[in-house]
Order: sequence, then C-alpha cells, then structure tokens
Amino acid sequence: MGEVLGALATDNDNDNDARLRETPQVFLRTGSSYKAAAAELDFHANSVKYRVGRAVSRRGRPIAEDRLDIELALLVCHRYGAPVLRPETS
Repeated sequence: MGEVLGALATDNDNDNDARLRETPQVFLRTGSSYKAAAAELDFHANSVKYRVGRAVSRRGRPIAEDRLDIELALLVCHRYGAPVLRPETS
C-alpha cells in the first residue's frame, strides 16, 4: 500500500486518515467528477476538491499517473483497514 499511496497508507488511529482516503476513492469512482463525488459524499464540490488536493499532497504525486493502482489500493484500505495500513512513525 505504501508504494502506491505514500503517506495516505498511514494508520494514525483516527478517522481523519480514513476520511481523507475515502474522498479520492469516491472521486475516482465517480469518473473524477467533483460534483458527482460531492453528491455522493454530501459535501460541497469545493470541499471535495480541497480534500482531493490534500490527499494528493499527502501521497506526494498526482493521482492521474497510476489511477488504477490507486483505486485498488484505496479499495483494499477501505475493505481491510488497519491490517493493511502501516503504523505512523514519529
């Protein structure tokens, strides 16, 4: 997971990381549409855009480069949670 998601694959034992992974997952699943993702997540489109930007920043590189790998990694993280995530290092 860490090779694909970078810092997004870190488990900080809080809901923030899970929500940060959920937003790009929904964004990619909805065809990279901020509006469609916002409707599914019940957010404003600008909030989705902000969160996707934060996720890209945490990952350290754009999501367009290896979109399928990212979608699969996010799906695995969503399905299996902490066992597939790496613990946060101080």
